[in-house]
Amino acid sequence: MLITFFFVVITVIITFIIIIIIIIIIIIIIIIIIIIIIIIIIIIIIIIISISIIIIIIIIIIIIIIIIIIIIIIIIIIIIIIIIIIIITISISSSSISSIIIIIVIINIYSRLGPVS
Repeated sequence: MLITFFFVVITVIITFIIIIIIIIIIIIIIIIIIIIIIIIIIIIIIIIISISIIIIIIIIIIIIIIIIIIIIIIIIIIIIIIIIIIIITISISSSSISSIIIIIVIINIYSRLGPVS
């Protein structure tokens, strides 16, 4: 009877130890899974942040390029307007110079014809 009691106690202790070991293993597995999930979430967040940073940098570069293109177009338009104004003033002044020359020639001709007539 004592021997059977002893065996029962031993089996209870052994099952208790096995249950404790299983619980510990389950807790360790759960902790490992949680750690892995946290690491995966952190990696995903880092990837999303880096992708968003890359997208922001690309958008900034595109905006800078657009601004540079607009500035270049404005400068080209200003240069064209200045060239047109210069051409117009040169043509006006040259026409006025030519008209002055024509007037001088006509006055010259009249002054030469004047004493003859």
